[in-house]
Amino acid sequence: MLGIGKTHGKVFLVGEHAVVYGQPAITIPLLDITTVAQVASQATNTITLDSNYYQGPLNNCPADLKGIAALIELLSKDLPIAPAFKVKITSDLPIERGMGSSAATGAAITKALFNYAQIQLPYADLIHYTNFSEKIIHGTPSGVDAITVNSEQPIYFIKNQLTQPFSVNLPAYLVIIDSGIKGNTGAAVHDLRVLKQQYPQKVNPQLEKLGLLTQQTRQALTNQDLQQLGQIFRQAQTILQELKISNQQLDDLVSLANQAGSLGTKITGGGRGGCLIALAATKKHAQNITQAVKDQSQQTWIQSLADLR
Repeated sequence: MLGIGKTHGKVFLVGEHAVVYGQPAITIPLLDITTVAQVASQATNTITLDSNYYQGPLNNCPADLKGIAALIELLSKDLPIAPAFKVKITSDLPIERGMGSSAATGAAITKALFNYAQIQLPYADLIHYTNFSEKIIHGTPSGVDAITVNSEQPIYFIKNQLTQPFSVNLPAYLVIIDSGIKGNTGAAVHDLRVLKQQYPQKVNPQLEKLGLLTQQTRQALTNQDLQQLGQIFRQAQTILQELKISNQQLDDLVSLANQAGSLGTKITGGGRGGCLIALAATKKHAQNITQAVKDQSQQTWIQSLADLR
């Protein structure tokens, strides 16, 4: 018996960090960058995990995988299956880069174990279980990662208020640039919370500005206004720098991408490392940006913004 679950990554277009404080954010799915989980029965009365980062008994998982391990244990109790199976995870998503790797893995595991148990998986349960592992990993996630890795459409999101899928058909491309530095969303969120408590008169208006930029992004996407979208990216990056979400290596990559023809380049996700996104008007511009940053980055992807429906 084999159970299979497949999901994909995501990036924030705009609104990261501010979304934690009730401001809107926009995320887009990365449909071609996938995570697959396979569950197969095994003779021994144990649960084992096979991944790029650990192979062995589930109860010996390293601390970095504690959220995934807890999710598998919970599902093994909630579903009518014997605890004698192996979970294999294959993923194109790098970890701790702001591309939704942990949410995609949690969702893929949930889908695979329900498939293995031959039980239909309601959408509400899929989101519940995905967020279960996300809370262990990130502490206080907004919940938008769990939604986006399970969606084929962009998401306009306000925490605890609004989850609105919408269509994008923009003749442009995003270059996703992996800095090669592991981000730490939990630490970045914590540090920003402390900064907000210490300097509310400075931080609160910046978070509100990020929320306003998110609203303007939605309008720019509707109007297919690439120049406005590029300016929004640049303004958002300036704010993220001021909120200490960036660092020198990320700033250098931003400069390289902009010099190579990006209309605007910004951090996506938690920052302090992770990935950047650069807006390119054409595939050729996207390739030029990729070439310009290749020596200073880990890897890149080119994502079309056309026909995300």
